[in-house]
Amino acid sequence: MKQIQSNPIQSNLFIWLSVTLFFFGSCVPEDTVLVDEVTSELSLSLSESELKQVALAKEFSQVLGEVMKEKQSRIELAQLIEHMDSFGDAVTLSAILDDPSGMAPSELSLLKNLENNHSFRKRATHLSESILDYTLANLSNYSLIEKSFDSYLSDAARQNANVSAKEVLKEFYSSQGLVVHIPYEEKFDWEAYDNVITTTYDPIIRNDWNEGFLYNTDNARISSTTSLVRVPVVDDDYSFENPTLVVTYYYEDDFIMNDPSTPSLPTPAPNSVILARNYDDRSITQEDILSTNLPEMQLTSNDYIGLFGTKTKVRIYRGSNDLKVNFDGTVGSSADGQTFRYDQVDFSKDDAKFERWKAVNMQFDPDWDMSENSQQLFLFTEHNLTATGKAEGSVKVGYDFIAKKATAEATTSVNVEVELGGSRFRVNGELVRRAVMNTIVGDTGHGTRLRNGIDYNVKPIGHLRYYFEHRYTNFPD
Repeated sequence: MKQIQSNPIQSNLFIWLSVTLFFFGSCVPEDTVLVDEVTSELSLSLSESELKQVALAKEFSQVLGEVMKEKQSRIELAQLIEHMDSFGDAVTLSAILDDPSGMAPSELSLLKNLENNHSFRKRATHLSESILDYTLANLSNYSLIEKSFDSYLSDAARQNANVSAKEVLKEFYSSQGLVVHIPYEEKFDWEAYDNVITTTYDPIIRNDWNEGFLYNTDNARISSTTSLVRVPVVDDDYSFENPTLVVTYYYEDDFIMNDPSTPSLPTPAPNSVILARNYDDRSITQEDILSTNLPEMQLTSNDYIGLFGTKTKVRIYRGSNDLKVNFDGTVGSSADGQTFRYDQVDFSKDDAKFERWKAVNMQFDPDWDMSENSQQLFLFTEHNLTATGKAEGSVKVGYDFIAKKATAEATTSVNVEVELGGSRFRVNGELVRRAVMNTIVGDTGHGTRLRNGIDYNVKPIGHLRYYFEHRYTNFPD
């Protein structure tokens, strides 16, 4: 855990929020009707089951805030997250409660490695007991949790009359599919932190902000005369400056892997050379081989993920042309668009906030020849969505269909379409071969990236930054 110094501006902000929000927080009644548990915006946008899901997450975020007032609970939660998910800073509520039935497969695997760590497992039980004990003692303050748990308890009692309320509450909570996420968890020193904390919940209808709730810790410097102090807007920037606990929902693909290993590029041709200066693309003929790689990528913003996701899942496609080849080997009179899909790249919130370069080692094009006068780069982000991201663009064909030979000049354009399920299309851009070869090295506005002694030209597409490494193999005519 990294320690940060106390921020007086942050402290003043909390004091200001406490005073200005006191009236707002104390004058809004806590209605027990489900529709009043969420805003009208939610009610108009979500199904009944989603409304209930969000309302329960909201109530549990308040339960969590009360439990997190205690220093030991805060320390245990941070330690558990660091053990379970150092990449996405998230843990399932099932893992917090030590209930294997609702844990992610990756969490179950990691917990097996901790079975012999008795001191850790012993410490982690305090947090679980605190959540269960506080909930049972204060059920009347959380109408939806109370109503849902009473129904769950009745069913459990019919099956086993000797079951305890605490055991059933543990099962009930574990069955709700909730996840606790602490954005930028490693930024805060939980052993020393003694200021207010914020909790919030995923409203489903947006991913960038939501209301939040402030809670005093043991040594907080503000006084609370109401049990619920609201923060109107909690977003990613807020969570970077202020310890924030986000209650969201379990999606298995968010827990598939923490930080995947870096893929390797294909072994280069023995006589290939790396291009270390800018070139006239006409000097690399159709007979030569120009293998183009993407060694690293950098994400410069968390706008693609917002507050409620644990990582940004980036997917890129290359759009190119496909020349029609006749049965005798000659090229026909037309071309179609085609696309190439690349591996998903995961960026943590820290990766984006601190703009870290991430090794991806993608072979963008094994032979970017003259006929591919231009190509398209499509950027998608993958999410837990039912919608499909779609995009289209055009690429220029560098082929003289009359003379039947490749040319550095564009002779026609073809359309390229691409779609990806469970994703959002972000941006696309045309990559002209001539321009790419003219900007292998040097700064054109987005800086350079030093690799193997070469200052490669950094190129942008949306919030993503990248550079090309070209390997050239000369075949004499």
